[in-house]
Amino acid sequence: MKTVLFALLLLSKCCALGGLDEYARYVVADETRAQSGIRVTYLGVAGYQFETGGHALLVDPYFSRVGLCAVAFNQRVEPDEFRLRQGLACVRKRVDAVLVTHAHIDHLLDVPPIMRRTGARLVAGPTAVNQARALGLPAAQCRSVQGGDVRRIGPWTIRVFAAEHDRLFGSVPMPGERTTPGAPPLRPKDWVLGEPLAFLIEAAGQRIYIESGGVPDTLPPELKVDLAILGVALPDARRHFAPAVRRLQPRFTLPSHQDDFFQPLDRGFTFGKLTDFPEVLRTWEREQLPGRLILLDYFSPWTLR
Repeated sequence: MKTVLFALLLLSKCCALGGLDEYARYVVADETRAQSGIRVTYLGVAGYQFETGGHALLVDPYFSRVGLCAVAFNQRVEPDEFRLRQGLACVRKRVDAVLVTHAHIDHLLDVPPIMRRTGARLVAGPTAVNQARALGLPAAQCRSVQGGDVRRIGPWTIRVFAAEHDRLFGSVPMPGERTTPGAPPLRPKDWVLGEPLAFLIEAAGQRIYIESGGVPDTLPPELKVDLAILGVALPDARRHFAPAVRRLQPRFTLPSHQDDFFQPLDRGFTFGKLTDFPEVLRTWEREQLPGRLILLDYFSPWTLR
């Protein structure tokens, strides 16, 4: 029922904010390919590709963009082959690993086919791993992690932190855990949340902290990072934003998970109907947060160095 209410609320909004043109002064991109640092490419929603030294790492890649009605009415869904091919054209052919922050459909649906095509392994919480295994991925290709774990894969050192998902109408959307692979997920409600995680990714002398969102009373550890990627999709996450930035003290902060993820990527970036980047911007200026606020457009890489 809450999913249907969510859909109705979305439909009741007269329109979303437009694209990034109004905020062009915050948008960064490289004119030429840098030879050092970490190359960051925004893939949409909470998805990113990080590259360094011929290696690549993905976080929450999602290209299929399941439609609003399918989610609202819990219709059967599957990855969209055409949109997958479009997205993968901008991803390296070989990928070291895919990190998944939680097991909702907009974070995990496309991960199994992407792993099959790129040879990546999965690094995620137990529920996301079991969802992926239910979809046919071998156990040897999946690494289940929890807060406190550290994984070293190629040039990447990945530190795992327990996190919280922001709430909608006072509760977490589609809660639940999966303790065994079981039957494959078929409908949006089958993609239960699982165990939310955040990651600190270290390579090439740079430190990136990434989370898909949060709640005000659960903050990151006190880390000094070069780039903080913080989800701001819902009011909880926007209240979490300023204290998280103060804890992380980043050189650059990238608000994330604020595009309309029901729209195909080829329509270009449009802010989601429940997001509020002007509020994020007002918070940034009012709180005089450290570092520089930036935005990325789809598939327009920028190098952190």
